[in-house]
Amino acid sequence: MGTSSRGAVLIDVIFTCGLIAVLCAIAIPTVQATRDRDAARTAARYLANRLHVARMEAVRRNTNVALRFDTDDLGRFGLFADGDGDGVRQTDIDGEIDRALGPDAHIEQLFPSVSLQIAATVRGPDDAGTLEAGSDPVRIGASNLLSFSPLGTASSGTIYLAARTGPQLCVRVLGVTGRTRVLWFDTASRAWRHE
Repeated sequence: MGTSSRGAVLIDVIFTCGLIAVLCAIAIPTVQATRDRDAARTAARYLANRLHVARMEAVRRNTNVALRFDTDDLGRFGLFADGDGDGVRQTDIDGEIDRALGPDAHIEQLFPSVSLQIAATVRGPDDAGTLEAGSDPVRIGASNLLSFSPLGTASSGTIYLAARTGPQLCVRVLGVTGRTRVLWFDTASRAWRHE
């Protein structure tokens, strides 16, 4: 092999390595955004499932059951059952009258790239105004307790979550039926879509 052939092979190798580096630089952020999007959607489905479990426990136990979001650490939540017939209340939880139905879970420990948050300013799901970025992601009236009755009804509310990159999602609970819905915010159309 002559000197000019070796030089041509070296140029081909350098060009190929440069092309691979450029393709990796393009692909890695896309792959990370896809992983974050999938993690956020899975986290929203998990949260909706926990709400479904709370509803089923309320019916099964014939008592009020609530999913409580910790006010000091909003990513932490747990199920509590009414112990004295007056509904699940924070003072009763603190006094160990309303007992936990298992250990607390933490959304960021289960899904490291996801947190309860309103990541960007978006329109509310019911066209009820604008949700400001960084505002309270747990919207259950004045409480952080989302309660289910023995009849399967619930307190209405919406919990917002998002990943570092990817869509804004929410889990909504419809009070009269106690049903949950997972929605994601489509930035292109500026509208909420069903998951």
